[in-house]
Amino acid sequence: MRKSILLLAVFIGMSTAFAQGTASGAKWIKKTSCNKKAALVANQAMESMMNLEYLIAYGQAQAALLLDPDCGCAQLTIAKVSSGNKEWGSRKSKLSAIDRNALSQEEKGWYDVLTASNEDYENEVNKAKSKFPKSPLFNYLFKPFDFKAHKKFTEDFPNNAASAYNMVSYGYARGEYGAASYEKAMEAANTSAALHNGPNVYDSKAEHAFEQGNYKEALQYQRKAVDFAIFASPYWEGAKKYYYLVNKEKIAERLIKDQKEMQDAMTNGDAKKFAKYIDANIPLVVGSSNLEPFDVLDATFKLTAAVTWKSFELYDSKVHFSPDMNTAVITYYAKGAYVVKGTDTEVAYNTRASSVWVDTDNGWKNIHQNWAPQKNAQGIPPVSK
Repeated sequence: MRKSILLLAVFIGMSTAFAQGTASGAKWIKKTSCNKKAALVANQAMESMMNLEYLIAYGQAQAALLLDPDCGCAQLTIAKVSSGNKEWGSRKSKLSAIDRNALSQEEKGWYDVLTASNEDYENEVNKAKSKFPKSPLFNYLFKPFDFKAHKKFTEDFPNNAASAYNMVSYGYARGEYGAASYEKAMEAANTSAALHNGPNVYDSKAEHAFEQGNYKEALQYQRKAVDFAIFASPYWEGAKKYYYLVNKEKIAERLIKDQKEMQDAMTNGDAKKFAKYIDANIPLVVGSSNLEPFDVLDATFKLTAAVTWKSFELYDSKVHFSPDMNTAVITYYAKGAYVVKGTDTEVAYNTRASSVWVDTDNGWKNIHQNWAPQKNAQGIPPVSK
């Protein structure tokens, strides 16, 4: 799997290094240690990196190294996107393998920034900015959520401003520049897309549409982000969430249906049918209406038939989703009648219950149920010891 992801990343990089591009062909580092062809690809890798498209940036940097194995700009990009934590081994090991003396002056400045401690980071950025005052790279190393700085960057470095315009769009959407404006947010996002043809801006557009409650539009934008490379796409979770929001009522209906079918399987002791609704790696935890200790059930459970059911019905089911749409809680009531084995007395059964379902790679699965008798009503009898 790791090899497949690496090959895919390199393929993405080589196939999009020139086709994706920036509208202006802007450079982040003007003088690199790379040969001419590799420098073009390495700068595009930096453009993808600045737009938070790290998988694409990694592939493009690898493509640059195929053209020039000594391309320092590409090596630095790979080190940068390897880990967000400079104390982790992946970034440290990659930086330590780079020969600083072989780098261009601008690359040396970036190398020093990447290797700086947290205490020295700002000082190294200022040193690099002082030495290269017209460098878009060093002038872009301000705090990520400094919305005023992003807007100023769009004015000072318009050809490199795709990522900055993307952040400006969030500034407009969230009221950082006065009253929140969805129209201005989308205008800034469109400017970003015109400068850089990449997936991240579509993800941003989807978020803006989502915050407006327009789930269909959000799904359309998110699908465009996923379409850049669906395998291992970081945008897939968003696409799934928006799809579920668009189809929320249908999913709720299906979960209610599954809950009823699962309960029929449990009531009838049908372990095979019951197994369809649980995950083999997540046993079902059940608190029965006899209020005895919780039971843990798996696909091999055997129902202790302490009663004979005359009737059983779930009703008034409601589904409540988590914000990410990955978890659902179903609340419902049950009524019926049973006869305890060994007696002739029919008992009226009335309970309220809740059930937790999670979205897994194999579909929605039930992981928890809790049952309790309704006020002045009866649940199931205690299990005989």
